[in-house]
Amino acid sequence: MPRSFRFVHAADLHIDSRFVAWSGAPEVVRQTLLESTHRAFRNLIDLCIRREAAFLVVAGDVFDSSDRGVRAQLRFRDGLAELAGRGIPSFVVHGNHDPLDGWINSISFPPEVKVFGPAPEWAIAMSGGAPVAQIQGVSYATQETRSNLAGRFTEPNEAGLFSIGLLHGNLGGNPDHANYAPCTTSDLEAPGIDYWALGHIHRRQVIREFAPAIVYPGNTQGRDIGEPGPRGCYVVDVDESRYAKPEFAPLDVVRWARTDIRVDDANSLDDVIGAIERHLRELKAGCEGRSLVCRAVLTGNGPIHAELARGDAVGQLLSHIRDAFVPDEPWVWLDSLEDLTLPDLDIDRRASESDFLGLLLSRANSAIADGAQMAEIEQKLNAALRTNRDRDWADALTAAEVTALLDRVRWLVAERLEWQDR
Repeated sequence: MPRSFRFVHAADLHIDSRFVAWSGAPEVVRQTLLESTHRAFRNLIDLCIRREAAFLVVAGDVFDSSDRGVRAQLRFRDGLAELAGRGIPSFVVHGNHDPLDGWINSISFPPEVKVFGPAPEWAIAMSGGAPVAQIQGVSYATQETRSNLAGRFTEPNEAGLFSIGLLHGNLGGNPDHANYAPCTTSDLEAPGIDYWALGHIHRRQVIREFAPAIVYPGNTQGRDIGEPGPRGCYVVDVDESRYAKPEFAPLDVVRWARTDIRVDDANSLDDVIGAIERHLRELKAGCEGRSLVCRAVLTGNGPIHAELARGDAVGQLLSHIRDAFVPDEPWVWLDSLEDLTLPDLDIDRRASESDFLGLLLSRANSAIADGAQMAEIEQKLNAALRTNRDRDWADALTAAEVTALLDRVRWLVAERLEWQDR
C-alpha cells in the first residue's frame, strides 16, 4: 500500500559559476558572489535534513561547465555523503552544462547516490527500510543533446508505487533557453509517470499539478540580472493517493533585481539620492536577510532631468550610493544606475502646435501609430544593424523595441529643439 513521504526536487545548481568581477566592486561583493552557488548547495543539504526528506532528486546542471573543478566535485560529493549518512539517498542526472563526457575525476560517491547514465533506467528510493518511490532518469551523454529524451522513458515497473521522471530538458520549446532535449506535454503523459522532476528552465513553475505533475524548480542561485527574485527548490509532499504537493523553499544567498525609480518631483540631487536610498532599503527589506545586486533606472519627467544629464552626474551618484550601502551586511551592490528621465515638457501639447517642432512631433506620432510604417521602419532598422561590423546583431530588434527606440528619439529631438535657443 502506498505511504506518504516527502522529497526535495532541485535543479540547475551551477556550482562554481564564474561571476563577472565588476570594475570597482569591493572584495566582499566579489567573494560573496563567487561562493554563492556553493552556499546555496549547502543550504539545499541543510534543507533536506531539516525537513526530513526521504530523498533528494537533482535534475541536471549540477556544475557550471563540463570542465568541472575539483573543489566543486568534492563539495557536491561531500554534501550528498552527508545526506547518505542520515539515511537520505540522492538521485542525480547531468545536463547540457555538465554532460557525462565532461571531465570527471576519480572522486567516488557513496552507494546511496544514484547518478543516472545516458540511457533511461529505473531505481528505487528507500526510506525506513521500505520502498517509497521509483525513479527513472537519464543524463546527457554530450552537451549537444538535441533529441527527445522524454520519448525514451518507459512505464513504471512497480504498480502502485509513486513514480518520478528525472529529466533535464526544454518543455514546449521555451525560447529563453537553448532547445536541449526538447519535449512536449504529450511526451510526458505517455509513460504514466506520476511526477516529472524537470531541470534546465531557470524560472520555477508548476506547469501541471496532477496526472502527471510537471515541475521546474528553477535554479538554486540567481547568477545575473536576468534571474531576479527568490531562487531555490521544491519540497514535495506525497500522500497515500499519490498526489504530490510542491512547496517552494528559497536557497539563494544573493538576490538580483532591476528596478525603476521615478524622480518626477525631485528638485535637487539630494532629492534623487533620497529616492534611490529609500528604494534600495525597501528592496533589501524584501530579500529576507540576503545581499542584493541591483540595477536601477531613473525615470519620470521633471526639473531634475537637465542636472542629471550634465557631465558625469549619474556616475558620481552611483559611486556615492555604493559607498553608502556596501559596508552593511547583508550588503546592497548597485551594479549600475541609468538615467532615462525626460525633460519637464508636455510633448503631446507641443505636437498640437503649428511650429516646426510641433509639426515634426505630429509626424512622428503618426508614424508610431501607423502599423504599416512601423513595420517598414523595423525592417529597415534591422537591415542597417546587420551591416554594422562592430557588433553582433544576431537578435533582431522586436517591434516593441523599435517603438520604444523611436519614442526615445522623439523626446531627444523635442528637448534639443525646444531649448536650443535658451
